[in-house]
Amino acid sequence: MAKQKWKIRAKMPRKYDFWLHLSSLVLILFGSLMILSTSVGSTSQSDTLVVAKVIVKQTLFVIASYVMMIFLANNFTMVRARKMGQSLGIILAGCCFAALFFTGVNGSRAWIRLGSISIQPSEFVKVYMLVIIAVYVEVAGRRNFDWWTIIKTPFLYFCMFVALILAQRDLGTLFVIGMLAAISFLIPSHKNLRMVQQIVKVGMAVACVAFLFLMTSPGLDLISKLPVPSHVVTRFANAVNPFADPYGDGYQSVQGLVGIASGGLLGRGIGQSQQKFGFLTQADNDFILAIVIEELGIFGLAIILIGYAIILQRLFHYAYRTKSEGYKIILIGTGMYIFLHFFLNVGGVGGLIPLTGVPLLFISSGGSALMSIMSAIGISQAVISRIRRQGE
Repeated sequence: MAKQKWKIRAKMPRKYDFWLHLSSLVLILFGSLMILSTSVGSTSQSDTLVVAKVIVKQTLFVIASYVMMIFLANNFTMVRARKMGQSLGIILAGCCFAALFFTGVNGSRAWIRLGSISIQPSEFVKVYMLVIIAVYVEVAGRRNFDWWTIIKTPFLYFCMFVALILAQRDLGTLFVIGMLAAISFLIPSHKNLRMVQQIVKVGMAVACVAFLFLMTSPGLDLISKLPVPSHVVTRFANAVNPFADPYGDGYQSVQGLVGIASGGLLGRGIGQSQQKFGFLTQADNDFILAIVIEELGIFGLAIILIGYAIILQRLFHYAYRTKSEGYKIILIGTGMYIFLHFFLNVGGVGGLIPLTGVPLLFISSGGSALMSIMSAIGISQAVISRIRRQGE
């Protein structure tokens, strides 16, 4: 077999999905507009160039993300992923370890800082785990491998990343990675995985019940006695009742709800948010949805919901068209990656669940999250292109 050459192109591969591509770009452009709007609230007499800096920084991240997406769409294959998977995993683990030696934010040490640019390696772990699970499930295929042979390598990498992210104290990212790994593991129909899949289903059900319990008064009493970071206890307490301490620990949660309520049906108008002027310190990131609704009302929310709905529909459409279980894991996993971030961010901002620090993908600021999800979209486009060409 001839060795495959890397393709350097400025266009998408043949038979890519146009609507998936367009929806991703529309969401990124809309998110960039909202990030620019929120940056006005950070302007001060000591730094009048905040908006200009945000424009330059966001532009660089968008270009880098788009280039990564096109590169992966043209070059990703299961064969290459298998050959390079373990080396990339070690490099990624090294980056996660290096982040422990940089200054933390809100109790978490998850970022590598290079001047004004910060990179969060753990964001890329989400995509890596989807691909590494897909590769080893694809290799198993119809072979009569036992369950441990199939999942051994992905499981060992998963444990390594869990240990590193626990050390970073980034529980939001850890939850997303754990859920993505569990969901991906449930997709294959290999007969030797069925018993272990049942165990995973029971574990997920128990975790959901435990989470709901922690959202009650007895649950809060219990979690306050456990050896968990104090900010985690505070976030659970705020989810139960953010108005218990509106000028203290619950201040940000309350201000987010105020922004949503003050937007009404039609919003105040683009750029007219009041909450971004010092009331919400994470207006461009964790709480950007509150600013979107405050300025654009139901229409701003509709842009996000429609964009997400199209992306998820296209991903699941092709997942059900292919017989390759590796491809199914990548497509469904990417869809669940987007959905989990949406659920955690919107639920946190809306006061329904504890805040996790998980960004609203495509919309929130943060180059790592944008590059990570666009990498996943690029890999999905490569898979879709292959599915559609095989269908011919």
